[in-house]
Amino acid sequence: MDLKSGRVFLAPDPPGWSGERKSAYLGPVKLLILASRFPYPLEKGDKLRLYHQLRGLSQQHELVLAALSAHPPRAEHLAALRPYCSRIEVLPLPAWRLPLRLLGGLLRGLPAQVAYFFAPSLLPRLRQLIREEQPDGLFCQLIRMAPYAQAAGLPALIDYMDCFSAGTLRRAEQSGPLLRPLLRWEARRCGRYEAAVFPAFRAHTVISAQDLGSLPLPAQARAQVRIVSNGIDTRAFAPLPGAAAPAYAVVFVGNMGYFPNVAAARMLAREIMPLVWAQRPEARLLLAGARPAAAVRALARDARVHVSGWMPDIREAYGAGEVFAAPLFAGSGQQNKMLEALAMARPCVTTPLVNEAIGAAPGRELLVADGAPAFAQAILALLGDPARGQALGAAGRAMVEARYGWEAASRQAAAAVAGIAGIGW
Repeated sequence: MDLKSGRVFLAPDPPGWSGERKSAYLGPVKLLILASRFPYPLEKGDKLRLYHQLRGLSQQHELVLAALSAHPPRAEHLAALRPYCSRIEVLPLPAWRLPLRLLGGLLRGLPAQVAYFFAPSLLPRLRQLIREEQPDGLFCQLIRMAPYAQAAGLPALIDYMDCFSAGTLRRAEQSGPLLRPLLRWEARRCGRYEAAVFPAFRAHTVISAQDLGSLPLPAQARAQVRIVSNGIDTRAFAPLPGAAAPAYAVVFVGNMGYFPNVAAARMLAREIMPLVWAQRPEARLLLAGARPAAAVRALARDARVHVSGWMPDIREAYGAGEVFAAPLFAGSGQQNKMLEALAMARPCVTTPLVNEAIGAAPGRELLVADGAPAFAQAILALLGDPARGQALGAAGRAMVEARYGWEAASRQAAAAVAGIAGIGW
């Protein structure tokens, strides 16, 4: 592989796909995986999901990964994926061409969420990859990659993952008057695109029932979408043995450059924690995660707030807090941070929006709050009653162990892939 040029390999559409393959076909296939980001390191939710899907699917199928990337991946990141992929190809997506991509995509009627990642100049390379590898089918992660998948001419599955139109609309409602109309416009375009690309794929998956219900599809189409949830490595994310007493009263973890996380961090530091500090002035807040935005870094001007940035072992952040609080009112999909915190037996407080996608039992497996006063009240209740926090954490971990192992999620993904071959659910 030439990382500088991003050269890929391909050839004519494989034989046998002009009509339906026998519905009884269940054997291994060669899959071309299209990803909008190189799925390693695992600092973003879409990367985490695809990484574990690669692990699971590679147990039965041969996988060829084609991933967009603004920069050549590091050698150790390539090495992390080689056990699961017979070939890894990086398709260069230079950042300096972003304005041209956005303009060209918008002129084609694409939402910005898709136009950002679509470079028509990559299509010949993609077709070359198909000619040389002759994959049996295609796995497309997110609507971002749908233009490439449609150009490939292969039987394909699309993993919508999140409902982007719903997530963008929620972000619009959390934004200021200048940005709000633009985001509402983008949400409408995302919704039209989510519906328009549906017929181009033989199989369709989404991350949660909440996102399935938000997809702008007719009932007949929605019934064809399979829910493939996220998972969690409960052996890695477990209570840390011999861990020191938590150094922080409250912790929040996430990609701190992502708008919903930025908004949550600001709400914690500016609205929720002042109510906590009124009763517990010694309480400290940890905001942990990669690429903190300037608005998040500014929160550390208060000595009681620590912004860590990237941490090599994010489990240390979860273990450093007495309570995990996630006041997320925007975004979509399942929150991996919540599954990780629950798996580590941390007592958690989050919003109804987040818990709707997880399905934990409020009051028994986590606490649900809506608004700063309710969050502060829940946090103070847990800080004042460690035994209750311990029981809540234990119940949350048991729920994750029972319902959110990656093994089960991988089986769901494998069953969805069977739909590419025309096999029913």
